[in-house]
Amino acid sequence: MTATENKSTDRRARRTRRQLKEALFALILEKGYDAVTIEDITGRADLGRTTFYLHYKDKEDLLVESIDSIAADLIARLPPPAWNVIDPPGDPSRVIDAIPITFEHAAENAQLYRVILRGEGAVQANRRIHAIIRQKAVELVNERMKEGRLRPHVPMDVFANYFAGTLLATITWWLETDMPYPPDEMAEMFRMMFFQGGRKVLGIE
Repeated sequence: MTATENKSTDRRARRTRRQLKEALFALILEKGYDAVTIEDITGRADLGRTTFYLHYKDKEDLLVESIDSIAADLIARLPPPAWNVIDPPGDPSRVIDAIPITFEHAAENAQLYRVILRGEGAVQANRRIHAIIRQKAVELVNERMKEGRLRPHVPMDVFANYFAGTLLATITWWLETDMPYPPDEMAEMFRMMFFQGGRKVLGIE
């Protein structure tokens, strides 16, 4: 097989996998993970069962690959420097890149995020995304603590868990309401609510 033929085959395989994933996500949102069958998936993707089994052993294998792919992509977009840049210095409410990137990533992969955040057959996926965000929050705070800019009053695992849970809950609402605000606006509103608190955001004296 020539290099050109190999590329063509790879493109077809990627396209097939994408079709199967999109079919699975749509069906999960329509009828729930447990009710989805291989026949449902191949029918929605307009592919044969034989084609499905050339790529995946079952629907869980398809879902897990999707989860791993989305998690790896989020990790790649959130290297430590993106979480460690603060402007102005010492103000943790101005974390640059991390929060907008997360909202943008969710918008670009809205269908899968809806599946993950609903927990439809994907509790492990929800935990994986939560763990990624939690770890990045710990990295940020630890870096600021080394520089003497932060003096936390609660344990880091408590803060990081609260941050990750609050961010994912906000993203879940945003996706379920069909993203009524652009990612950058949502990121800014989240920053204000999380770092400034309800009293200041609502103008309570």
